[in-house]
Amino acid sequence: MNDTNGEGLYRQLLAAVALLAAPAPDQLAWLEKHAVPVDEIALNFDDAAVIAPQLGDEGWLAPEALADITRMNGLLDRLTADEGSTVWTGQGLRTHDHWKRIRQEAERFLQAEGETERTLPFAQTLH
Repeated sequence: MNDTNGEGLYRQLLAAVALLAAPAPDQLAWLEKHAVPVDEIALNFDDAAVIAPQLGDEGWLAPEALADITRMNGLLDRLTADEGSTVWTGQGLRTHDHWKRIRQEAERFLQAEGETERTLPFAQTLH
């Protein structure tokens, strides 16, 4: 991966994590804009996170950041295991404790990466 590709993939990952960190009303607005269901937030992250190990190998992510990505993946996997519940609804996005924890983990990751000022990625879904 060259520096240009690495930077683009790194920015893609940051955008996916920013969506995870966003407050529920902003996430819901993003979902409405793209006319996609709640699980698209997780799929969007999954599409970007799959490249994280390579970003680590290339020096774009520190080992601690890779561990954070793995932790966020684990939290999203737990939501998936809870498929029959309301976690994959707008109400679940607003109130479920797992979503709150995911937002906290994502926010911590972004701060550790120096991303204190950001805008929600309203461009396009990755999935």
